Amino acid sequence: MSGDEEQSEYSYDGQLVFNGIYSSKVINTDFDFTKVVNDSLTDFSVGAPDSPSDGYHALELAKYAKESDDVSNELAETVEHVRAIRHQYEEWEHKEIQQNGDIAVEPTRDVKSFDIYWMFPDFIAVKGDKTQSGRAGELLSLQLKDHIRVSEIKFEPTFLLWIFAQAKQDAALNDTLDPQMLTDCSVEGEERDRFGKKNSVDNSIDVTKSKPALMGLLEGKDLSALEGIYDQGGQSVQANISTEGRIHIKADQAVAEASDIKRMALSLRFIDALLRLYDSWQDWPAKERIPPIEFFEDIRDECEKQGAKIDMPMDHVASKYRELRNDDDYGGEQSGLARFI
Repeated sequence: MSGDEEQSEYSYDGQLVFNGIYSSKVINTDFDFTKVVNDSLTDFSVGAPDSPSDGYHALELAKYAKESDDVSNELAETVEHVRAIRHQYEEWEHKEIQQNGDIAVEPTRDVKSFDIYWMFPDFIAVKGDKTQSGRAGELLSLQLKDHIRVSEIKFEPTFLLWIFAQAKQDAALNDTLDPQMLTDCSVEGEERDRFGKKNSVDNSIDVTKSKPALMGLLEGKDLSALEGIYDQGGQSVQANISTEGRIHIKADQAVAEASDIKRMALSLRFIDALLRLYDSWQDWPAKERIPPIEFFEDIRDECEKQGAKIDMPMDHVASKYRELRNDDDYGGEQSGLARFI
């Protein structure tokens, strides 16, 4: 990348949507990220309709954060280890335009981009849509295959359920992340029922008490998306987490009035903490990862408190989570759910 391609100030296009999340492992200990990007990846330039250009350049995220008046030293330190690449590419389209009273067809050029943020050495997040995330996956798995190995991350529904359960009892996730409020969720089942195949709740003041969501869980459906406001180091970040491996940081809370570089630093700090928590959570014993039977009893009681008549059989729910917890005592006569089994 030539010097005149450097940005004087960090910026990004679009929303803070990360559609590709990966774990990573360095396999070449001599791997120099910046050198590979500058020497081995194609620079972006102006192309033509019949030969659109695409190319890459490194983003000096840590440098931008350190030099920004909007980013505290503490926050800047959390992104010191982040390596970043921006991929730019052209899309050409022939459009009709008026020219001296006549209609002419002219090629128009649109430059698009997506960013790859490597939270060295463990995790990678791609800011872009699904198509762009696919392109990023090709870069990571093909062009950088001699240097790193990557594996795509999809969040298990039970991880979102665990977050839901923690928030319901006003408990922090760990020393780093504390859910202050859960506002949105989607629950999905394999088959349609009287509540539909998918239930979604938006803009709730407390989705852990939302009857449509709770009834969906009592039907044995899985959480497929969960949105909430999380406290992290005294700053609040609102994020939507999907089992598809998608994280959307909303332009709200501490992110709302921040500069682009601070928004990105806050987003990456949150994503890094969430992925480290998920990585750790996957190694916990099943009885620590999966909520106990009392969680579903509380859900049932909350629904009844709100006037719902619970007449559905609960054996499938008890059986499902008994198996996930490897818990022979889950449900049965000693449980309040027994009268529904």
